[in-house]
Amino acid sequence: MIHKLLIANRGEIAIRVMRTAREMGISTVAVYSDADRDALFVRTADEAICIGGTHAAESYLVQDKIIAAALRTGADAIHPGYGFLSENASFSQRCTDEGLIFVGPSAAAITAMGSKIGAKELMKRAGVPVVPGYNGADQSIGTLLREADKIGYPILLKASAGGGGKGMRIVHKSDELEAAIEGASREATKSFGDGSLLMEKYFASAKHIEFQIFGDNHGHYTHFYDRECSLQRRYQKVIEESPSPSLTDELRKQMGDAAVAAARSIGYNNAGTVEFILDKDGNFYFLEVNTRLQVEHPVTEETTGLDLVRLQIEVAQGLPLSVSADTVQQSGHSIECRVCAEDPENNFFPATGEILYWYEPQLQGIRYDSGVVSGSKVDVFYDSLISKVISRGATRTEAIQRMVYALDHMVVLGITTNKDFLKELLLNKSFADGSFDTKLIEREYNAYSKKSDQRSRQGSAIAALLYDWHHRRDDQRFSQSLNGWRNISYQPQVYQVESAGDTLIFSYHYLGENRFELYSGESVSDLFLADISDHRVSCVIDGYRQSYFIAKSGADIFVQSGAYGTFRFKETPRFPEPGAALARGGYAAPMPGEVVKVLVQPGDKVLAGKGLLVMSSMKMETTIEAHTDGEVEEVYVSDKQFVEADTVLLKMKE
Repeated sequence: MIHKLLIANRGEIAIRVMRTAREMGISTVAVYSDADRDALFVRTADEAICIGGTHAAESYLVQDKIIAAALRTGADAIHPGYGFLSENASFSQRCTDEGLIFVGPSAAAITAMGSKIGAKELMKRAGVPVVPGYNGADQSIGTLLREADKIGYPILLKASAGGGGKGMRIVHKSDELEAAIEGASREATKSFGDGSLLMEKYFASAKHIEFQIFGDNHGHYTHFYDRECSLQRRYQKVIEESPSPSLTDELRKQMGDAAVAAARSIGYNNAGTVEFILDKDGNFYFLEVNTRLQVEHPVTEETTGLDLVRLQIEVAQGLPLSVSADTVQQSGHSIECRVCAEDPENNFFPATGEILYWYEPQLQGIRYDSGVVSGSKVDVFYDSLISKVISRGATRTEAIQRMVYALDHMVVLGITTNKDFLKELLLNKSFADGSFDTKLIEREYNAYSKKSDQRSRQGSAIAALLYDWHHRRDDQRFSQSLNGWRNISYQPQVYQVESAGDTLIFSYHYLGENRFELYSGESVSDLFLADISDHRVSCVIDGYRQSYFIAKSGADIFVQSGAYGTFRFKETPRFPEPGAALARGGYAAPMPGEVVKVLVQPGDKVLAGKGLLVMSSMKMETTIEAHTDGEVEEVYVSDKQFVEADTVLLKMKE
């Protein structure tokens, strides 16, 4: 039996595993890097061991450190979560050799099914249709070029050792392949410690369907139904649901039977996921097997009533599976939204910083699997996922309605997230009628801009004005009578902020008893501050009362309301300090991160679209490209250098 469980992971999945372990009476141990020293999952565990480093390659991917932490704390077992070492066969075997229970499949099962290359060969032998491609051991450029020509462009490069969109590239023609291979292999090595790639035929329009499988050591194999994972961006899932609206009962049975056959063919044990591509004609093709728990496992739990982590632990202890698809009935509908620290209006680049205020409204049919709270810091070293919001309803429509309401009222202030973008996806017509495919986001949100009108932006800015006024009034350094004092009484106070390139200017007179006369352009409004606390403002504008959540850091002020979503304003100082303006022709870092590779040097002549340098943040690489033709004048950074957002990277000649 397991008495103490070490979780070899971080963030929300570590907390998720700890929750079930405690319900089962199992003590928990966290391991944490230097960057995660103050993280919520560390405080949640019964015990915690620092394993040093900041990057995953220095901490969560180092087997020796994980094993040493387990032995030091007397843990009986290790749960790998997902990502990191979860699909590493040598780590599974290492645990067994050290007398530790690995809460996941055996090393043999991971080897057979965890490698995308090996799994495809296995499926071919089992008669399951597979996507045309190349999965050979010869990874030389020449071989890959020849095989790509055989498959036919466009092709998809994928990391053999892992998923989550890391190491994936779409290649449309042969002269793009070599650079794509280099970038994909480098990214795969950084994320999984293995740069091996496979190539597949790329489907421009398809569905992504997966089945939750389970096996034990007593010859029992089953699936727990399907999940629809077609809403993706950069090959990462964004919104998942169960059951899939794309499957008929007959197709669901065919794909489920194929998934179970895959598990039975190698004696698979513990939790896994079989992923399929479904084309527009209803043909399905085997993609891969993920030999671990999936990020989206909560939607299966919500529609089956199962606790998949509990089943994992029971099977790892040698117990037989107590349930199967024949005994478990799926009911209702569940949707999961991944809340990520990223900026949808800035090409979805990662966003970092401190979460100034975090609030999860407790609502019927809503579950949160979160890894952060107010005060948590989000940095560049790990994945951008900070929380999962899961809804459940009797119907798909009800699950969507509850999710939209939850996203409206969930509060995240201090960093930029994709929360408002997720709401727009849920309200998209193609998502509502189930006709969407894996390219919906790329097709319709390539240059995303948040839907908002002047009224919503102004209402949020007025709430910021009141928040600023209140805190100046309560500033202990000055008498309240000096707040907004003028030696010319009729001169109004002025409040100015910037947002998304626009400047909003308000002027106002304070009339006493929290009442104001507000001027914006030619309009005049009656304004009343009804209530205010540390992070909440309720105000009445011309008889219309609304409430806002607010947090401030320096000149940045974050405002959110259920009606308008989240806005980030920058207060314009009355007396701006002189600063160094960005030189004309300069290229600035769009996000904090590491300079992976500088591709040019001073004197190089480049064409528009030419890659200038490669940056990495939150395990994803981004190439900074030339906006126009020109000549490189100066390069201010070098390989492996860490830079903050807006750091000037290089300069082109005017």
